[in-house]
Amino acid sequence: MTRNFASTIIGLALLSASVSAKTLTEISLEGVSKGEERQVLSQVPLKIGADVNENEIGRAIRQLYRTQKFRTVSISAINETDSTTGVRITLEMNPYCDGLEFEGNKKLTKTKMKEIVTIQNGELLTDAKIYEFVVKIKDAYKEKGYLQAQVDCKLVPTSVDNYVIAKFKVTENDKIRVEKIEFTGNTEFTEKKLRRKFKTKERHIFSSGEYDETKYRSHLDTLMQVYKDEGYMESRIVSDSVGFNADSSGLVISVKLDEGRQFYVGNFYFRNNKVIETYRLAEVVTMRTGKPFSSQKFLETQSMVGNVYRNEGYLWSQLIPTYKYRGDTVDVVFDITEGNPAIIRKIDIAGNDKTREQVIRRELVIYPGQKYSQSSMERSIREVRQLNYFDNVTPDIAPNNDGTIDLVFDVKEKENIGQFSAGVTYSAQEKFGGNFSVSIPNFRGAGEQLDAMAEIAQGRQNYSLGFTEPWIFNTPIQFNARAFYTDVDNKNSDINDYKRIGTEFGFGRKLKWPDDYFYGSAKYLISYDKNSYKDTAVESRLGVDIVAKGILSRMYLALIRNDTDIPQFPTRGSVFTVGSYLGGLGGDYNYLKGIVSYDWYQPLGKKLVMGAKTKFGMIGSVGNDTRLSYNDLFQVGGVYYDGVVRGFEEGSLGTNLAMMTLSTELRFPIIDQQFYLGGFFDMGNSWNKINQVNISDMYKGVGLGVRLMLPMVGLLGFDFGWPLDIPKGNDSQLNPDYKFSGKPKPYFIMNRGF
Repeated sequence: MTRNFASTIIGLALLSASVSAKTLTEISLEGVSKGEERQVLSQVPLKIGADVNENEIGRAIRQLYRTQKFRTVSISAINETDSTTGVRITLEMNPYCDGLEFEGNKKLTKTKMKEIVTIQNGELLTDAKIYEFVVKIKDAYKEKGYLQAQVDCKLVPTSVDNYVIAKFKVTENDKIRVEKIEFTGNTEFTEKKLRRKFKTKERHIFSSGEYDETKYRSHLDTLMQVYKDEGYMESRIVSDSVGFNADSSGLVISVKLDEGRQFYVGNFYFRNNKVIETYRLAEVVTMRTGKPFSSQKFLETQSMVGNVYRNEGYLWSQLIPTYKYRGDTVDVVFDITEGNPAIIRKIDIAGNDKTREQVIRRELVIYPGQKYSQSSMERSIREVRQLNYFDNVTPDIAPNNDGTIDLVFDVKEKENIGQFSAGVTYSAQEKFGGNFSVSIPNFRGAGEQLDAMAEIAQGRQNYSLGFTEPWIFNTPIQFNARAFYTDVDNKNSDINDYKRIGTEFGFGRKLKWPDDYFYGSAKYLISYDKNSYKDTAVESRLGVDIVAKGILSRMYLALIRNDTDIPQFPTRGSVFTVGSYLGGLGGDYNYLKGIVSYDWYQPLGKKLVMGAKTKFGMIGSVGNDTRLSYNDLFQVGGVYYDGVVRGFEEGSLGTNLAMMTLSTELRFPIIDQQFYLGGFFDMGNSWNKINQVNISDMYKGVGLGVRLMLPMVGLLGFDFGWPLDIPKGNDSQLNPDYKFSGKPKPYFIMNRGF
């Protein structure tokens, strides 16, 4: 294009020298078809019979280029005399696009290339347009670290006159890695610390050294944040450069810093606050006098002070901070404009296609007519999320002209939250069998839950039907009921026969005391139980009567405090449960079984969450004797009984009257609320008596696992546990049939986290 433009200028100069105020007698066109001549002439500001000079010639050339139809334009004189002249306009037309082709693009897909090169069929192809897309392709490769990628565009003629295929050929070359990062101007932070904090890394055994231009710029900002969080408020990057090393095999990044002084926290002052007392604002200041003035902690403090006003309904309050310097000490003065409180006019619910609006509204703790409260808003979001029907709950605040506000809770409902399974089973013992189960957590969109299960095989029948109504008679009282029947007849087998038929129902509700995170429930169960298990040695060791068959009349009471943020995979908060089974309300059984558990979760940053769980249980008597079934005893080991200790066989760590387990976990989401990786450490044991409980006697196991939430199936898990201890062979509480292998053991788990 540069050569063509130069030839045009030369032609213009020659014409200008030979044509000076002469009368134009003719215009000749070359390079265009006869059918296009009239259209081209209409765009040329030259008229036959008029005087022509260098200004008109220059304007004609510019006008023709402006149409973008021509790649080159040249004008020369023809048939000239002393007073007249003709001109010949020679044109080379820009081609039309008849398609795109890409070659050599391995790191960018064809779809991505088409997103970059937005040329449509039939569009004129100018040199400028082609150059623009070549640069964009190079920039896309640059972002991926391919700084030496070469891009060429060749216009391939087609069978249609003046139509071409634009063929972009890419030579990607090797990805350029960061070989060295240099810092200068740093005296307070060592170069080693800066490299550790700088997220763009040099290439070494633990880092690929990939370079991404966009990320590199954001990493510079992050580096400055490290300084500002240590009190270096005036720190800045003087300059930075990215260049090739001596043999052009890698990149060298140089960053020049100006650290400035370190500043420390002084005093906080508040002005013009009339509604909120100064001491209440000072209480939420998280920065301590004499500590480095961290910009991050200052933003947290500013937010906390603002929350005090938002909790009182003053949504429009403004905090304007002013820094007052005393040497290296910074005092902060907040000038406050309080404004008027925001009153809630109405609350709307959006996005609930399946769930009835009242199911969501009854979970809210913020109401029309109230002053707005940030804490009530956050608590309402938490309560709606605890229903576990929604992927997300997004609030919105809309101000009105009269000073009131409208709230909108926009929910995104989970798809297929119900669980359904049906199938055929086969085992050498039970031969062919079938099973069916369905669980509908949001039945009829009314927040009700319906569960049904049927399992039939040779020698085994198992049925259950359950229903839960969270708000019975439109009051915040939960009602649940279920009926069940189990009959296991293991003919020609050493496994115990077992039969149970009965029903259970109960009530529960949220409590206001000791705080409103508590929940209380009571359930009553009555059933007929029959078990062929009879081991006099177990009865003698435990001092209890194991009832083979009889009527079980049992009450279960529980007090639960749950302040976790989300139900399925909580990231913070805890769940504390105290529960007791009273099996002595008539019938043939008489015992008291108590269980205390505590689960705790804390985020560690970068989506990593730590969890800790402990569970303690004991069984005692009601009256002079203890009568219970074998299944009521605590069984420890594996994942399916009371005490979870992975790495050991199910129930292998004893069947006893007391148990205790401790567990810690670390988990990381691959996909939030859907797919998780985790590691765990378990320890636990069981004992004959409460006074024998000793942490030093607990068996330990470690392992790794995954959790996957599947629509219509539920939460699936697979764990691998390694035992760290060898069970003592003469320990009387161990399962006498257990043979310790010391090998890792796999576990398949459903509907339970780590």
